[in-house]
Amino acid sequence: MLTMIPQHHIKYLYEYKGMSLRAIAKETGHSFQTIKKYANKEDDNPFPTPRKPKQSKLDPYKAQIDEWLEEDRKVPRKQRHTGTRVYRRLLEMYGEEFSVSLRTVQYYVAKKKQEMYQDGEGYLPLEHSPGEAQADFGSFTYQDEKGVEQEGFFLTLSFPYSNASYAQVVPGQNQECLLYTCNMKS
Repeated sequence: MLTMIPQHHIKYLYEYKGMSLRAIAKETGHSFQTIKKYANKEDDNPFPTPRKPKQSKLDPYKAQIDEWLEEDRKVPRKQRHTGTRVYRRLLEMYGEEFSVSLRTVQYYVAKKKQEMYQDGEGYLPLEHSPGEAQADFGSFTYQDEKGVEQEGFFLTLSFPYSNASYAQVVPGQNQECLLYTCNMKS
């Protein structure tokens, strides 16, 4: 097998210089078959052979375990089978014929439960950066000195990162009041 540099040189001479395979063989000193092999080679990286799935000692018992776990869906959570409980039941049923380790059973039960009880609903975590604020205007009614009901306005600033808030009574619900309130704070 040739190293990468001679392989690339052969490909270069064949594809870019337009030389024939025999001319490349004469120039490089390699056999015609070697030149033909590397000139027509598409990919330098061979594909790895896929592994065959290994048989597990647990395979003959998986149907029984799956049946128990399906039945567990009907009972309260605290009464469901654990990996250790499944292992003990299999030992009771099959005795010395059962030659699977406890850890193998626990791993399979945990994986199967995760598949069964996955509801598929996702969520996005709510994260807030420091210094980020949310502003909102609101209105309220109050009585002035003469007992006449008036409508007032307020601005609330909340800082979700620290869960702090600030409220200020303002004369209106507009950008001018917002900027005036922000200037008062700084």
